[in-house]
Amino acid sequence: MHHKKGGKKKATLLSATLLSATCMIGSGWLFSAQLTARYAGNWAFMAWILAAALVLMVGLCLARVVSIYPVRGALAQACAFSYNSIFGMPFSFANWFGILMVVATEAQATTQYLSSAIGSSLLIESHSLTIWGKLLALSILALYLLINFYGIRWLTKINNIVTVLKIFTPLFALTVLLIVVFARNHIGSNFSLPSSQEFEFHSAFSAIIGAGLIYSYNGFQVSVAFASEIKNPKRNIPLAITLSIVIITLVYLSLQFAFMEAVPHQVLIENGGWQGLNFASPLLDLATLLGLHFLALILLADSITSPSASGYTYLGASSRILFAMAKVGQMPRWLAVLDPVHNISRRSILVNWVLAAIVLANADSWAALMVIVTGYHIVSYMAAPISMGALEPSTRWFGLIVFILLGLLMQTLQSSSLLLVCASLSVLVSIYAGLHITKAGFHKLIIFTFPFLAYLWSLYFISNAWLIISASAAFYLLISSRYYVEFCKSYKARD
Repeated sequence: MHHKKGGKKKATLLSATLLSATCMIGSGWLFSAQLTARYAGNWAFMAWILAAALVLMVGLCLARVVSIYPVRGALAQACAFSYNSIFGMPFSFANWFGILMVVATEAQATTQYLSSAIGSSLLIESHSLTIWGKLLALSILALYLLINFYGIRWLTKINNIVTVLKIFTPLFALTVLLIVVFARNHIGSNFSLPSSQEFEFHSAFSAIIGAGLIYSYNGFQVSVAFASEIKNPKRNIPLAITLSIVIITLVYLSLQFAFMEAVPHQVLIENGGWQGLNFASPLLDLATLLGLHFLALILLADSITSPSASGYTYLGASSRILFAMAKVGQMPRWLAVLDPVHNISRRSILVNWVLAAIVLANADSWAALMVIVTGYHIVSYMAAPISMGALEPSTRWFGLIVFILLGLLMQTLQSSSLLLVCASLSVLVSIYAGLHITKAGFHKLIIFTFPFLAYLWSLYFISNAWLIISASAAFYLLISSRYYVEFCKSYKARD
């Protein structure tokens, strides 16, 4: 699965595709079918298609950046390369911290499913992890650390085997559910509920964040984090992104249909339609309700392997992003030290693991943590069209469209989650800028940091969609203009 180049192992297209696919079948597939139905009803399928199209557009922007800079942790470094490290700081932080938080979320998802399976409050009580639940989740985190400590060769070997199992389980689950559905001889009854009329296109758009679709798809960018360790990245990374998104979209669409049709019609009536459906562990509870105990056992096993495989891969990706930030001076330089044998930064891995453990210790529920994580993901995605437009001016109009869509998507975040994202990034950028004030000068720091922070806060205070479109377009055209890019680069040259 690898070839040698300059004495270093390189991952192939298959390994790169499986790395992304692995992270797109994490904890999301265990929860998102129910959440999407609750958010969007019959529009659930449109929600998946819209989410897939959006992440593919972001992926194509990112692929253009990687074709110019095929480096470790490319998304975190994108704006640092095309502008400077100060301008790129909020995107780097959002990318790193969003992926880091996923590591904790995946460990929590496994614990939540196990708690439901044993039917006890030993692990989770009042929708929060107990001390025993946190100890179990921390043990799962320790396993992620062990797998990552020996570099990409170990990671991809384990990952290629686990991915086969991870892809088999959703396919097996949806096949069994479809058999149940077609055996009933009343296909479509769950799609003709009177309450279904309450949903509309906007419901599908809101579900992209609220139901965890972006969270589920976020794995598309993992192959980009490993850019410098993948064979022929200019060709293989865009292919890996596209192939993984197409494959996983087909899986998720099929699973959504199977879930929505398999729920007993009477259960939906009793709960007042899709909005009232609230299984604690959706697929596991549904299998038990249908008397499919063999499927319940398989789902229980997968609730351990699927999130865990995403967790250890994300720990590897986040360590490479932290390494990339250290490399360009956004984090302490001592983190940018590679192990000569395994070609990884073990210091970055350890720092990320400790931070993931802290996040996990303070987390409440999977769904709440997932929404906040997604807010950071969207901010980090913004780096792709911005950097692409700066590096290749001919691509600015495509980048503008992608950026506007991301701005509109941020509007669907809960106001409390959006406030947390805006405030945390503002505080971090202010601290970082303060440390560089003597070197860069106050007026340059304002020019580098103020435009994006002003734009980010406008998303919090403005609710009108047309105003958001106008603000997004104005911001993007300003910061991707040749004058602004050259001004930022002039500081980078002296940095």
